[in-house]
Amino acid sequence: MTDLTLIVTAHDETLVCGPTMKAADAAIEAARERGFTVQPIIALDAATPETTAYFHRSRFDHWERRIMNEGDLGRVRNALVPETDGDFIAFLDADDLFSENWLAEGITALKAARERGEDAIVHPELNVLFDGARSVLVNVDQDSPLFTPHYFYVRNYYDSLCLAPREAHLAVPYVHRDIPNGLSFQDFQFSIETMAGGWKHIVVPDTIIFKRRRDFSLVVESNTRKAIVRSLPAMAIDRVRDLGKSRRQG
Repeated sequence: MTDLTLIVTAHDETLVCGPTMKAADAAIEAARERGFTVQPIIALDAATPETTAYFHRSRFDHWERRIMNEGDLGRVRNALVPETDGDFIAFLDADDLFSENWLAEGITALKAARERGEDAIVHPELNVLFDGARSVLVNVDQDSPLFTPHYFYVRNYYDSLCLAPREAHLAVPYVHRDIPNGLSFQDFQFSIETMAGGWKHIVVPDTIIFKRRRDFSLVVESNTRKAIVRSLPAMAIDRVRDLGKSRRQG
């Protein structure tokens, strides 16, 4: 089995993909230099003709290309993961970037957690937002004294660009978003459901995800419509204090 599958999802991006793919290739090369095997996939999901043409240039021939028509982040991930070769899965949106060491350090952290008998999902230490917004978010490790499950009543601790065992995605598939009815934030629900299922969320030091904030995006649309996460048993007022305390069995 391949150590890692990296999936870049593209919809309507073109020129901004240049830095994204350069960063992805650099991170893949760094992981391979550490002895890890990587399967790179470009998922063209309901992609515009311009985006499709961009990614069919010869410079991307070392990537597998998958043509899809899901039109939904969660459905794309649910459909692709069972068809990948990786023991671990990482995602990257076609207009975002990550630090060169993210894949190598993420794989190393997951393997170390597995040796400790922990079922883990890892996240970068920093999320740097740029373009339509300028801010830096510091991710909080689940074992940090700053962590409290009650924070999930306000916002998600973790971004969707995590690195996780394929088993985590198979065990906890993404729900579909339903923004017109006020239901969104699939990554938010994934964080809660995996944590409730005993998956430990770990932050990898000295790694960064660079998130592009555009004038219009799913996040912007969800916030504008004041979308919320679905009602989840783990977030019940008499149960939320135990979120993050359980460990996965088997």
